[in-house]
Amino acid sequence: MRRIEIGRLGKPHGLEGGLKFRGEPLVGQASKIYLEDLGYRGVEEAYWVSDELVLHLAGITNRKSAEELVGVPVYLDESDLPKLEPGSYYHFQLIGRPVFVDGKAWGEVAGVEPAGVQDLLIIKPSGESLRAGKTRYVPLQAPYVKVKDEGVYIEPIPGLLD
Repeated sequence: MRRIEIGRLGKPHGLEGGLKFRGEPLVGQASKIYLEDLGYRGVEEAYWVSDELVLHLAGITNRKSAEELVGVPVYLDESDLPKLEPGSYYHFQLIGRPVFVDGKAWGEVAGVEPAGVQDLLIIKPSGESLRAGKTRYVPLQAPYVKVKDEGVYIEPIPGLLD
């Protein structure tokens, strides 16, 4: 069984063991999650406070217990992930995909960073030029970025990859 890291537990919320969550919001639909080095925990409640998802986990009933979990990576079993519509991808499915700029191989996706309104692709250029060592950040939802099964295609705008 493959586990997929979907985020991390953040700061405690309230006095009854709630924890803010940073990562894929689909965790709010899960009945259980896997906490790194701690095993499975049931998700008893998930709700939004403004733009932050708060989780209440089985056995975590007070703020002190919640504080001990801050920063712990959260995983879901791949078999528990909801199926996506064709053409939609989870962040983990984008990592390692080749990146093409103007149709030419340019690098690969090294990560995806949630950044509010638009998630950012973290792109590691490849090749022998000076650009190979510098990581680039590109808005994933931009109209000039197309994600396909074979890779990520970017039609650069001035200054995007400089």
